[in-house]
Parts: sequence; structure tokens; C-alpha cells
Amino acid sequence: MTEPYLGKIESWLERIEPLELRPTGAVPSYSKEEGIKAVVFDIYGTLIISASGDVMQSEYSADMYKDACIAAGIEITANEDEALIYMHDIYELMVKVHKERSRKKGIPFPEVDIEKVWTDVLADADQIGLIKLNDTYDLRTFIFVFELKSNKVWPMPGLKEALEGIRNKGYKMGIVSNAQFYTPVIMNYFLYHKIEGKPFLDKFDEGLSVFSYKLLKGKPDTAIYKALFLGMEEQGIKPEEILYVGNDMLKDIWPANEVGFKTVFYAGDQRAYRLREDHPQASLTKPDHIITSLTQLLEII
Repeated sequence: MTEPYLGKIESWLERIEPLELRPTGAVPSYSKEEGIKAVVFDIYGTLIISASGDVMQSEYSADMYKDACIAAGIEITANEDEALIYMHDIYELMVKVHKERSRKKGIPFPEVDIEKVWTDVLADADQIGLIKLNDTYDLRTFIFVFELKSNKVWPMPGLKEALEGIRNKGYKMGIVSNAQFYTPVIMNYFLYHKIEGKPFLDKFDEGLSVFSYKLLKGKPDTAIYKALFLGMEEQGIKPEEILYVGNDMLKDIWPANEVGFKTVFYAGDQRAYRLREDHPQASLTKPDHIITSLTQLLEII
């Protein structure tokens, strides 16, 4: 069954405006890599340009909350500017609360399920009279519109060419990303202009795909990378046969290296150019390859 929110977000997806790449000035350094069976990617800052450089790291305004409320059928009952700015305070607090719950369970780098966070935020806002929820409001529409408004995204240059080339060479493709339910929807729209509620990317291997919100664990926790091991074992793939591509030396390259993957540091866009030179572990980690264009992957494999 098609989820109701998918019909409501089409017009918002169509309004997405292009973002220009901001070159980093980095110098590519790569060579031919033998023995690779699968290429696994980060998403934000690697496959897509993100205005914030990451997921859920954005600049907020009252208009963003207003648009999301209207799209989702939520009535704003207080002074708009004051109410919506206060909603942001509740949101920030709830993110901290949800992460702290996970830390108490021994998770060092917690990830939230954004639907649970916003459920609590909207319930609180309703209780204190900022908004009025009814039985027909659509939570996912609210979240989706808010995300598109607060964190603008656009496909990286060469994205489709690189992925098609990797597929044509016979390699499997996977994902390890800090992401939420809306991320595969946005990616499938960018890649295939399809609006679907699938929790994975079309033409990627579902068994080699891990999204942080499902585990409530985020990068740089190596557990999110080790979550691939079952799918790898089922397909006879060893860690050293995975080529992992990411834009962050701490969240991507260091943990991927720790679990035995070959690594590619994508240094293409300044917004997401994360060298992490002040981090004691990430600063000592050396990627196997450095690229500034996704199509350069086709020269590595």
C-alpha cells in the first residue's frame, strides 16, 4: 500500500533547487584496486550535496516550521513566530533526551529515530497550546517538508554516471549512512525520478545497506559498519573486498578502516570536507584513495 505522505511530498520534491559544487582544492590520489567485490557509500556529502554537509544539521527559521505544519494539516494556534521558534527549542531538547536514553544503554554515538522525536515534539507543542493536532495530521509529511526546507540537497556531479559505471562493471553497491526514513525516498527521486516509500535505494544491495536510524547508532560507531558483516557473509564478501566511499575522516574513513574495508575519501565539496585534523585517531588514519569526483571511482575499480 502506498503511504499517504508520498502523494503530498511530490510538489515539494519538484521544488528542489540545484546546488553548485564548492571545490575543496584537494588533490586526487588514487590507483587501481584489485579484489574488490562491492562499493559501499556514505550519502550526505558524498552522493548528494548537502547545504549543511550532513543529515539533521541545518539552519532553522519559523517559516520552515510553518510550511511543514501547513503541509501536514497541523493548525498553528499561537502567535506564529513565537510558537514556531519555541517548537525549535522543544525539538533541540527532544533530540538530546532521545540520545541520552541511548547513551544510558551503553551506545557511545546515539542516533535518533526522527519520527519518534517529532512525535514527542508535536505532542508537547499541542499540550501547551502552540499547535492543534487532529486525527488526520500526517507526521511524515511534516518531517519530510521540514527536512527539505531546512537542509537543501542536490545530487553530486557525476552521480548517475559513476553508479551506472560501477553496476556495469559487475560490482555490488551498498550504503552505510547516518540517515533517516526520508533519505532513501530523496535518493530514489534523484536517481530514478520515482517517489516510493522503500527503506532502501533501488539497484543497491539491501543486504549491504545500513541506515543509522534503524540501529539507533550513528557514525563513527564501528557497530554501524559491522552491521554489514551478515550480508557480506551471506554473499561471500570479505571486509577487504569492500571499497567504502565517504567524505568524513572521522565518521567515514576511520571506522571503515577499523573494520578492514578499503577506503576512498571523497574530497569533492567544501561543505562536507571533513579532514578532522584535530581528532587523535582520525588524524592518523590514511585513506587508500582520495578522489574529487565520483567518476574517478571508475578508474579505481
